[in-house]
Amino acid sequence: MPSTGHGNYAGLADFLAGWSKQLHERLPVTGFAVIGLTNFGEHPVQSTRLAEVLGRPVREAEALAQGHCTTGKPVEDGYTRVEDGLITFNPERAPSAPRRQVQIGDRRLGMTGCAPDVILYAPLVRPSLQVEETCPATGTPIRLMFTPSRVEQVEPADAVVAMPPVQVLDRADEMTIWEVDASICAQCPFYSSAEAAQGWLANFPGGRVFPVREAWDLSVIREWRDRMSALLNLDH
Repeated sequence: MPSTGHGNYAGLADFLAGWSKQLHERLPVTGFAVIGLTNFGEHPVQSTRLAEVLGRPVREAEALAQGHCTTGKPVEDGYTRVEDGLITFNPERAPSAPRRQVQIGDRRLGMTGCAPDVILYAPLVRPSLQVEETCPATGTPIRLMFTPSRVEQVEPADAVVAMPPVQVLDRADEMTIWEVDASICAQCPFYSSAEAAQGWLANFPGGRVFPVREAWDLSVIREWRDRMSALLNLDH
């Protein structure tokens, strides 16, 4: 059976603890809040609403909104704009070439970012998020569908999420956001199976690959989902 990188369960516990710390202490909430409050750029959100969610003054919330969702560093190129008390999010303004297609309702967008990013923002999108990506190892088409509460579709069924060790994420502190996307995010895609991801595991010692449904149900991801759901209150 192909390795998923889970053989050492003490190591797995440390791996998940590192990701838990990353999500709770280092990952900026603001960018993901903007994704949720604008429904992935479908409509603007008032600056006052974001400020209320963050518990920050409006001007501070507006400044934070212009940071990248996973690094918090300022983003140019109109990726997120603040004008006349409204915040707009345009994910297609990223200068990097898209590596997957996402569909939300009738909107279809080319997206950058890594596979773990998708697992983090999928619960924030209504009514559902469909993802199409090509496995870089086999060329197999991968099709996923998420709703805010569950994974609805995984094709092929054995598709996995590549999650690097947090030590890799620590390198982002010294990079621009688009350097992060090119050198870290681009290296952490979805694969069609654990077998297809063996080369990735060899190149990322300490990394793990999880079947998509298993990744969704990881305790650290559930805690993130519950935290963001309570913060944004999107269904009320």
